[in-house]
Amino acid sequence: MPWEYILVDDGSTDDSLAQARALLDDHANCRLTHYPVNRGRGYALRRGFAGARGKYIISTESDLSWGEEIFRALYDRLVLDGSDIVIASVHRPGGGYENVPGSRRGLSYFGNIVMRWSFGGDLTMLSGMTRGYRREVIESLHLEANRKEIHLEIIAKARALGYRIVEIPATIRWAPPKPDQRRKRAGSLAKFIVPHLISSYNFGAAKILMSGTCVVLVLGLALIGFGTLNKLFLITPSPMPNLITYGLVLVLMAGLCALFTGLSLQISMLSKSITHVQAQLAELRHRKSDEHVRPEREGASTRGSR
Repeated sequence: MPWEYILVDDGSTDDSLAQARALLDDHANCRLTHYPVNRGRGYALRRGFAGARGKYIISTESDLSWGEEIFRALYDRLVLDGSDIVIASVHRPGGGYENVPGSRRGLSYFGNIVMRWSFGGDLTMLSGMTRGYRREVIESLHLEANRKEIHLEIIAKARALGYRIVEIPATIRWAPPKPDQRRKRAGSLAKFIVPHLISSYNFGAAKILMSGTCVVLVLGLALIGFGTLNKLFLITPSPMPNLITYGLVLVLMAGLCALFTGLSLQISMLSKSITHVQAQLAELRHRKSDEHVRPEREGASTRGSR
């Protein structure tokens, strides 16, 4: 089976580039993509996607923390049931962690619950990098994120286009961290959490605002109702007339939230429309590219037969 391996060096500042070159130069199936300035995981993935030539593309961490068997598992699922995107998940039955701190497990578990609620659906590992894609699927997505939120961008745009996304159970194994690595990991949590929370809000803004509208409206009506009854029947020792005022303010806030919910729904619909247009433009570009390459191949074949 033909295969290729693409290692993306995202502007490393140590001797990683020299070591990678020494290891890969003697292997014809292996290629190295390097650029001098760190641009983030999203940019690195987009460079890898652009350089890939196979029918199926599998992305994972270069330290193989998901194990070598993950390649076959993702590939088999892509081929056997015709899935468009396959995600490796530690949260599916049969998946799990090895040598991963409890704090990191909890962060992944609860973080993915928040993202799943924002996005909807039953996916349990929206933030995972280890995935399999059909080539034409990833080429149809106009990806823009440069950092880790690219994983959420892929899910959102793939769903907008109606692609089939499934998960398989997998186990991630971390090497025992050194003391200085523990400090680095703790310091990088904010960089990991904040972009995902912002992206979750962006993609799930309508649901979040709608939930907030309902909560604020119910609370406001409850305050108005209780304040009115208390004023008429003196349920409490004092009339507490401010309760009605507070309730009216909350109802007004609920009205504003409802307005923003409507705007968010319109933006979401517009975003889906743009995603469809971008996919159609990508398909047209590929068709033009194929039409340009085909005459060259036919001309070369004709000259060779002469």
